[in-house]
Amino acid sequence: MEAYLRIGRRNFLKVSAAASLSFVLPKWLAGRADAAMRVGDVPEPTILTDLQGRQLIVPSDLMGKVLLLHFWASWCPTCHGEMTALESAYIKYRKRGVVVCSIDLGEKREAVVAYIRNMNISYPILLDPNSSTRKLFGVSGVPTYFVLTRKGAVRFKIIGAADKDGLDRMIRTLL
Repeated sequence: MEAYLRIGRRNFLKVSAAASLSFVLPKWLAGRADAAMRVGDVPEPTILTDLQGRQLIVPSDLMGKVLLLHFWASWCPTCHGEMTALESAYIKYRKRGVVVCSIDLGEKREAVVAYIRNMNISYPILLDPNSSTRKLFGVSGVPTYFVLTRKGAVRFKIIGAADKDGLDRMIRTLL
């Protein structure tokens, strides 16, 4: 009889824990979802610095432009190729009001400069050494992309590597 009660107590504790999670987990997940930038949201202005030390308020300073934000880090295996593709898109569309910005997360300026040294990047590389934009945009990994409308609203979000043709189609829909 005592063994039956022990099993019963264990099952009771499991059921109680599961029931508690059914009340707590949805609220916790909803809070996490609220932190992520969603399509239609306008990001809060945040000040970032480019490689020359100039400050840029994203997205405020770029209103009126289609903005492609690329979150990356030097340790990201796909980011090098993507940055080259972003340069092509920038050259192709900059005269039509498109701005590309790559935001490095969590690294020092020296590491970023060394990484892009031979890449011939003409679009802004922005530094976020404290990764503060990670939380603001809800970036869970790199690469992550956001394409913003001329009014600063998120229109597209891409988690992971993006192909050149897909980015091209997204940009063209906003021109």
